[in-house]
Amino acid sequence: MINITVVIATFNRKDYLKIILEQLYTQKLPEEIKLSIITVVDGSTDRTLEMLKKDFSEVHVLNGTGSWWWTKCMNEGFKKAIELNADYVLILNDDTEILPEYIKILWCDYNTLPKGSIMGSASLSINPKNLIDSAGTSELKSWRLKKISYLPGFIPLFDGFSGIHPTWTMDGRGSLIPVSVFDKMGFLDENLIQYGSDDEFAMRAHKFNIPIFVSWNARVYNHLMMTSEGSAIRKDNIWTFIKSFFNPYSVNS
Repeated sequence: MINITVVIATFNRKDYLKIILEQLYTQKLPEEIKLSIITVVDGSTDRTLEMLKKDFSEVHVLNGTGSWWWTKCMNEGFKKAIELNADYVLILNDDTEILPEYIKILWCDYNTLPKGSIMGSASLSINPKNLIDSAGTSELKSWRLKKISYLPGFIPLFDGFSGIHPTWTMDGRGSLIPVSVFDKMGFLDENLIQYGSDDEFAMRAHKFNIPIFVSWNARVYNHLMMTSEGSAIRKDNIWTFIKSFFNPYSVNS
């Protein structure tokens, strides 16, 4: 059996978390896959812990201090996954949604790749419906601090959006990582507390000659407007946008 352990960080999104957990437990899994789930609850005050105990007793729960934020939550989840003898970890967000055959498609695509690869998923929006949020980067202009994406941002899903593509960076949502990778290069950089640690991890992996791909066949769906203040899709006012560059919890920082 292949043990894939899902790691989800959450903070005060009990209702969204319940949706993704229900979708995980109704996946049409390949016969060789055993699925485990770790939820890292970082100081939630919305009765998330009570919901997990009542409705999802099989989920492994870790309690954060309320100041772990995304990156440390992920790292603590990875450590727990290693304790559970995971072969792979799969990163999902608490506001992510997936279709019943998502993991089956992800695993099928992953098996076409070189051994030890990392593979991410395409990310599409829930509302507005089916805008392509993330599909990997074809090039990295390090001297310009610029990622060159395969597609322009937030375009509608189109016919022919499929295949597996090499990528320089990684959207954490829907990333499948062999546990052996952590032995080679360590965990996420906790200096990047909320955003950017997934991209940094991918760029560091390239230095270790670990191939990284993104599957446009395996898709996760997310609530675009729930991203950080200052993000382009939110169209916040100019003052909010300027402040976001000095907020360590913002994507713009």
